[in-house]
Amino acid sequence: MVRFKNRYALCELMFPGQPETSVESHQVYQAVKASLLDSHGDFGLAALQSSLSVKYLNIKTNIAVIRGERRHFDMLTSSLVFIRKIGGKDVVFKTLHVGGSIRSCQKFLIGHHRKNLTQIFPSCKTPEERAEGMKSIMAACDTLDWGYSVYKQTPSQPAYSALSMLQEGDGDEEKEEES
Repeated sequence: MVRFKNRYALCELMFPGQPETSVESHQVYQAVKASLLDSHGDFGLAALQSSLSVKYLNIKTNIAVIRGERRHFDMLTSSLVFIRKIGGKDVVFKTLHVGGSIRSCQKFLIGHHRKNLTQIFPSCKTPEERAEGMKSIMAACDTLDWGYSVYKQTPSQPAYSALSMLQEGDGDEEKEEES
């Protein structure tokens, strides 16, 4: 029996002019489904409907992971561009990463947040602003729990949280600099 293969799109939902907007996962699902129908017709919707799902949605960071069948995944990614409204709110989908597993999307997301840390903290002028920024990052990382650790652990290593990996780094940068 052949394994059913999926692809996962890691998307950022940007709401222009509405900074504190949140949506439900079923609203995102309905918008993607409608966009598939509009852009690829009945065939596109039928090809992806059985595997289409919103696997993860973080309402604090507006990050979503959308699953689709590998064979027709290009139809899904091309239809994401045409989504302009979700629940009556203007939205723009920005595809950050396409991966073969949720784990690869999670690894990319941690690296993406790590890069954004360097942009957030230089703009903080006071220690209170830095503390507020760390609070919001901690809240977002606490919701970044998909049920397993990103990196394999050995019995001698402690489990790392997503926040500790963001703060300390995992050593990949040092290995790249030495090469």
